[in-house]
Amino acid sequence: MHVKQVIIAADDVHARAWVATGIGALDVTIFYCPVSDLLTRMPTDPGDLVIADVGRAPDEVVALAEEAAAAGSDVRLLLVVEPDALDRLRMPLRLPADFVVRTSSPGEVAARVKRLLWPGEEVASQEVLRVDDLTLNLATYQAYLGETPVEFTYLEYALFAFLVTHPNRVYSREVLLKRVWATDYFGGARTVDVHIRRVRSKLGPEVARRLETVRNVGYLWRT
Repeated sequence: MHVKQVIIAADDVHARAWVATGIGALDVTIFYCPVSDLLTRMPTDPGDLVIADVGRAPDEVVALAEEAAAAGSDVRLLLVVEPDALDRLRMPLRLPADFVVRTSSPGEVAARVKRLLWPGEEVASQEVLRVDDLTLNLATYQAYLGETPVEFTYLEYALFAFLVTHPNRVYSREVLLKRVWATDYFGGARTVDVHIRRVRSKLGPEVARRLETVRNVGYLWRT
């Protein structure tokens, strides 16, 4: 299993130690940085999860995460906030995020981190994913509905596998082109729509309903 990379962004050494104690038993590698480093790390190198100690002032980090996600960065964010900041706390939009207060136990920190890194049964680090009657083998590029093979083309499979392994987050057509077709693709973004229609036509209705269209934004896979 791929070890997840967690960045703890905190200026307070006690906060760093408290978070590290909570997640130390998980299958993660921990990196530390000051909160100010998130300005450069969030868009380019957010790891698998950023845990940011924001105290009573979460707005700047929330805005950074939203901007990075809109630009295509795979940001997952856990905010560490003071209890008296909850009344005005705004969670970021269109990216996996959660919060924990500083008075929480290390066990709660671990639970929040597990929910963000391993959100249900469809874990991106697994080679075989099962959703309803669908089985995806990420190592062999094969898909099955029950015992019946699904005849995806390579790009259909790559697009579908990307969305399934990045669940509960909306991706624009432009970002999907960048991630699946690669940066040297010069065709129009509507080719994503064509491939989505083809993928849906090959899935059973129970699976296809999870592949949602978000009007004027893009697509997401709902767990």
